[in-house]
Amino acid sequence: MKNKPPPCPCGGENYDTCCGRYHHGTPAPDAASLMRSRYSAFVLKLEDYLLATWHPDTRPASLDLDTDNTKWLGLEVKK
Repeated sequence: MKNKPPPCPCGGENYDTCCGRYHHGTPAPDAASLMRSRYSAFVLKLEDYLLATWHPDTRPASLDLDTDNTKWLGLEVKK
C-alpha cells in the first residue's frame, strides 16, 4: 500500500503539488497562490521562503519563528 502524501497546510490535498512546489523554487503564478504558500510557510516555519517573498520595503531582517507560539488554525479565502 502506497503512503498518502501529507496534506498542505493551506487546505490542499497534497503538499508537494500544492505549496511545496513554491517552497522548493517554482514561482507562485498569482497572488492567491503566493498568499496560500506564505500561509503554509508560516505554519511550517520556513523563514527563508517568507523573507524571500516579503517586499524589501517592509521585510524584517529576520523572523523568530521557533519561539513563536502562534497556533495556525486554517486558511479560508473569501474572494
